[in-house]
Amino acid sequence: MNVLNNETTTTMNFARVSDIKIPDIYFRKFKTGIADLDEAFGGEGFLPGAVMTLAAPAGVGKSILSLQLLQALENTGKKTAFISGEESLYQVCFAATRINATSVRIANLIYVEDIEQAVTEHGFNFIVLDSFPTIRTKRKDLKARERETYIIGKLVSLAKARETCMLIIQHCTKDGKYVGRTELVHSVDAQYTLQKNPDDYGLRDLIAVKNRFGQCSFTTFPFGAQGYTFEAVEDTSNETPMTKTKKTSKADIILESLTTPKTVAQIVEETNVSGSYLTNIVRELTNQGKIKKDGRGADALYSKI
Repeated sequence: MNVLNNETTTTMNFARVSDIKIPDIYFRKFKTGIADLDEAFGGEGFLPGAVMTLAAPAGVGKSILSLQLLQALENTGKKTAFISGEESLYQVCFAATRINATSVRIANLIYVEDIEQAVTEHGFNFIVLDSFPTIRTKRKDLKARERETYIIGKLVSLAKARETCMLIIQHCTKDGKYVGRTELVHSVDAQYTLQKNPDDYGLRDLIAVKNRFGQCSFTTFPFGAQGYTFEAVEDTSNETPMTKTKKTSKADIILESLTTPKTVAQIVEETNVSGSYLTNIVRELTNQGKIKKDGRGADALYSKI
């Protein structure tokens, strides 16, 4: 059998799946060791070199979630870092100490070139960049749009080359819309949003709207003065205490609603999945071959395959 490496397979050289050798990296995923937290991030573990975004409005708890995630990975023996361009080391340290994330390494870096040097020198397994709007480049010959494209390219290339998982914090409005351009979210492997649960502001909904290496999930965690409690809140809306289960993902909720073909408006009405996430989830389900679309525009019908 002629086994092909990924480097020799281009868009012009078609190969049979049976002839392609899957890189070893796909079998080296790692987890936090906290079952519900791992499930929230796709269930199969983090692929070395994966680049992810975490978006939320101000004050929802992005940094706290990130620090607790890094501490959980530290507890498994992984080497992590929280790189802040927004808050001073003292502010980050104060927050990390309060939630007992004291093993995490922290630094203030804003230049992508300095971030690249730090990752190269220290060999981190997982880093968090807080946040994307604060990252700069030392190059002076680039226009605004070129700078953003250059920074994104440098970060993604760095993660892949060093097999370092990278979680990049973004900002979004209360309506769930991203602040600034969307080039970054189209360049990453996984995309997560964090929001206050509309029924209980003591809860946070962590939503995966894109994940190339795992499932798209919807998980609710309690949030308080000591940070997150990584025990997914159960959905008891239609269940008895003897049969209650963890909250179903939004993707599963949409699939379950498609007993008959429906428009987007009908899906929203039946599932209560907000429009800001529905479009992304429907697109992912279509790409995965789980649903199909007939027609165009608002009258298009979606049905389960």
